[in-house]
Amino acid sequence: MIGISRYAPYVPRPRLPRSEISRAWGGRAGKGAVAVANYDEDALTMAVEAALGCGVGRVYGGVHFASTSSPYLEKQCASVVATACDLPRELFSADFGGSTRCGVSALLAALRAVQAGAATDVLVTAADVRLASPDSELEGVLGDAAAALVVSDGDDVIAELVDAVSIAEEFTYHWRTDRQQSVQVAGGRFSNLHGYARDLAPAIGAVLQRQGLEPAAIAKLALYSPDTRAAADLAKSLGFASEQLVPSLAPEIGCTGSAEALLLLARALDTAAAGDLILVGGFGEGADVILFRVTAAIDGGRAEVPVQSWIDAGEPLESYEKYLKYRRLVEVDEPTDVVTNVLESKELTQNVRLHGSRCRECGQVQYPVARVCIACEKRECLDDVPIARAGTVFTFTVDHLIANLEHPLPMAVVDADGGGRLYLQVADADTIDIGARVALTYRRLHEGAGNRNYYWKAKPIRA
Repeated sequence: MIGISRYAPYVPRPRLPRSEISRAWGGRAGKGAVAVANYDEDALTMAVEAALGCGVGRVYGGVHFASTSSPYLEKQCASVVATACDLPRELFSADFGGSTRCGVSALLAALRAVQAGAATDVLVTAADVRLASPDSELEGVLGDAAAALVVSDGDDVIAELVDAVSIAEEFTYHWRTDRQQSVQVAGGRFSNLHGYARDLAPAIGAVLQRQGLEPAAIAKLALYSPDTRAAADLAKSLGFASEQLVPSLAPEIGCTGSAEALLLLARALDTAAAGDLILVGGFGEGADVILFRVTAAIDGGRAEVPVQSWIDAGEPLESYEKYLKYRRLVEVDEPTDVVTNVLESKELTQNVRLHGSRCRECGQVQYPVARVCIACEKRECLDDVPIARAGTVFTFTVDHLIANLEHPLPMAVVDADGGGRLYLQVADADTIDIGARVALTYRRLHEGAGNRNYYWKAKPIRA
């Protein structure tokens, strides 16, 4: 049985209320908010966060990374995701981009790879941090989020592949050239009717016809929508009832680009029952539509944290000005440090894979990688060992002077579960307490020599 065996959503904690945008630029105050990546997050770090939500220590035969806002134009991010997840070197990796349907395209490519026997398990990640020009019609529409899914062939599949249809044809709706920083849009009714509906409608119709299904047979529609109404209007035109459409994410966190259809799929799986048919659709210069059937394994394979919990955990940004800082649209004070590829390669296992050392004589686990045991002082008797991605704060300090975008910056000494002590910056919090439980999260640390450097931080574990 081929299909999805695991899934995990991720929505960053900060929220920009639409009323703050109206306060900054005038005009009618919009309702709700959009999710905003923290100052040390981007599409890559959010993809890693979602991937780790699918389980630490799992082995995959491939990794896909999908994004229209990758932090690199020339550097493969799928390999970074694989390394940060401490996966074996021998696997296939690929980046998908260029269109908001790339998340669904990456999922479909993984399904076809497993179907062909080229891999037994493929990790698919999708994330976007798309920038809208200040005071534009897209500001307050675009939101940031990520999703990860595992495609497998086995009895643990929770959503089985039934059918898929793809369409490819040029149509200009959303775009961003290689010289533009923010997303451009040719919106309006024409774009929805003669672009969005023109491509998604026949793809959905082809799947239903090939499977001999009527719209009423579909339990849930998980459709990417370029605006707040396009998916609802399309579903109605095809004969679907409003309750069949997975509730839009737009009012609460915004339109999330390449991750949106996968997040909607995750939202459907959060409450799905065995036998439900779920139809997923991605759009952008064509369409990809995939039909899944939920299996009896669904109750044991739901995400540990459902989509709605991620949405409910949001915290409003203090101001629109802080959002401008997070997006680097105003001058900010940030640390710079050059990390050469020589140093990066030398410490890759330690700094990205997050390995420490375990003593063969006394069993002591320590971090960073060492040649002398700090407990029994034995030499050359230490083996590499993965450090757990969670732990407890042993002690902390608060730095008010460090060159950093946010102040103050808590710094914590963390005792990792199973051994190893790390000194880390604290993410997503202004304060921390001794004894607090934290998860280790992969974040941007600083920039230097025109490159971005990443490392692990400690993030408080909240209910």
